[in-house]
Amino acid sequence: MIRVLVVDDHAVVRRGISSLLAAADGLECVGAAADGDSALEMVDRLDPDVVLLDLSMPGRDGITVIRSLRERGRTVPVLVLTSFGEPDLVLPALMAGADGYLLKYQDGESILDAVRCIAAGGAPVDPMVTSAVLADLRDRGQGDLLTDREKEVLELVRQGLPNKVIARRLRISEATVKTHVTRILQRIGATDRTQAALWAERRIRPAPHPRGSTG
Repeated sequence: MIRVLVVDDHAVVRRGISSLLAAADGLECVGAAADGDSALEMVDRLDPDVVLLDLSMPGRDGITVIRSLRERGRTVPVLVLTSFGEPDLVLPALMAGADGYLLKYQDGESILDAVRCIAAGGAPVDPMVTSAVLADLRDRGQGDLLTDREKEVLELVRQGLPNKVIARRLRISEATVKTHVTRILQRIGATDRTQAALWAERRIRPAPHPRGSTG
């Protein structure tokens, strides 16, 4: 019997997953926590085989929970189940010690299969998440082609500022700004400032943190 702790701040989700586990062969929901602090306490008390964990929660979020578990020497497999598939969240979760990452659009059977997989030592990752992470890593590689100054210029281009204002902001000459913009366009394969701004929006601008959002 695989004993699962469900951690999600939404009561409907907790009840739904708990019922799903209760109806499945070989799986058992041993507890359900609504926040990170309760999750840590219940892991210590219940010693589950798998933790099914949301990322967005009030107080201590999912990534912090994973990090705390690993710092305490807890090796229980953690399967993230969340609405957020952005690489800026996936990579920190995996680096903190998550063993799998699933999005909530998945059907019940897929969630159960992922729980069984992770309990057996596997590392289930949602295909949509894998694609997003690979694309992001490729894009970051492109971003690394730019110098720090070029990234500063590109960020101001993304904000819609003209060369004269960028020069004033960065305390460099307008001619230098123009040279930077020309090199940026060449390196990222953009034909104009609009394309460069869109490129920066996707690849350089940090994504918002989901804290407090529905997930």
